[in-house]
Amino acid sequence: MVLQDKGNAENRGNGGDGDDNRRKSGRLSPADMMRGIGGAVMRVSRGMGGTLRKWCSGVNGAIAKRCRTVADALNPKTASGLDAKKVFRIRRTVVFSGLAVIILVVALVVTVVVHTHSGAAADGSTTTTSQTDGQSGEASTTKKTSDGEAAASTSTKSSAKTSTKQMTKQTTSTKSEQEKNSSSGSSSDSATAKNGEQAKLDALAATISDEESAKIAAKANETANKSGKGVAQYKYCIAGKGNVGKLDGFANTVYRVLNDSRGWPRAGATFTKADEGCDFTIVLSEAKYLPSFDAGCSTKYSCRVGNHVIINLDRWNDGIEDWKKAGGDLARYRTMVINHEVGHALGHVDNETTCAGAGKPAPLMQEQSMHLDGCTVNEWPLDVELWRS
Repeated sequence: MVLQDKGNAENRGNGGDGDDNRRKSGRLSPADMMRGIGGAVMRVSRGMGGTLRKWCSGVNGAIAKRCRTVADALNPKTASGLDAKKVFRIRRTVVFSGLAVIILVVALVVTVVVHTHSGAAADGSTTTTSQTDGQSGEASTTKKTSDGEAAASTSTKSSAKTSTKQMTKQTTSTKSEQEKNSSSGSSSDSATAKNGEQAKLDALAATISDEESAKIAAKANETANKSGKGVAQYKYCIAGKGNVGKLDGFANTVYRVLNDSRGWPRAGATFTKADEGCDFTIVLSEAKYLPSFDAGCSTKYSCRVGNHVIINLDRWNDGIEDWKKAGGDLARYRTMVINHEVGHALGHVDNETTCAGAGKPAPLMQEQSMHLDGCTVNEWPLDVELWRS
């Protein structure tokens, strides 16, 4: 008691000095802060000691004894009867435990507050966004302040601009899709045309069975007999000059074209492929060899020299671009060039009949590879050309 009273007297003395210092400096010293904390701890200890003492009265046994010891240590009035070190340990334990609990509670409170604030802010942002989206095409006039009307006007203009941009983007997208569809359609049409042309070429070059050959010959003879021109049967051979590959497809095409009822059978001529004793030979030749048949033969076109009907390989493979652009295709060109050059073997000459007028079918013997003169492409002999020498 004496030591504690002395300490309290000293504390009060120091506290007096501290008051003087505070009045002089206007700020608390570390010693003042510690004494303040100590005083607060003592007041809390007395309160806790009394409360704990009442609670311990309802507990029995060894726990009750320990409980009362802690309560006595916390109460300054009863702590004097206990060992000073023991009292110090108990108080220190209680104080630090209390501080730990306080820190934990503060941390939990801060966490809850921050989380709640963040959630509210997020909800506010979502609500604002939702409202903005919901009002994209309308002017907001719920607040009738001096600035509210201006804000509504601005919102309307912004919405109009956004709508215009969206419409422009949609229009551009639609045009782009239309162009793609158009391009795709053009590609599809081109592919279809090529497939159709190839189908016709394949049909002309296809292998001919004996039965089909007989049917073709019978039809040609029937047409020739009905022509009133008299029937003349011609034998022809097939040959190649240079690197022209297999001649099977070429020979099948020649046979089908020459005996087609739209062609020379209308002039009374029929044709049979033979290996010897031929009236003329139809030659598929590389372009560079055309002059070897006659100096007058051009490497650009087909030619007929004596008993040789020479088909230019370049023309056979590619035709003439201007002729195809005028409405023809490669299958029709091959038909035209065979009939034209064989027409020379029957006694016809180039351009013996001229174009009858714009839009009219070109005469077969007109040099269609070089000029059409306003006529349309034509691969069959006209009525005025149905004669032979």
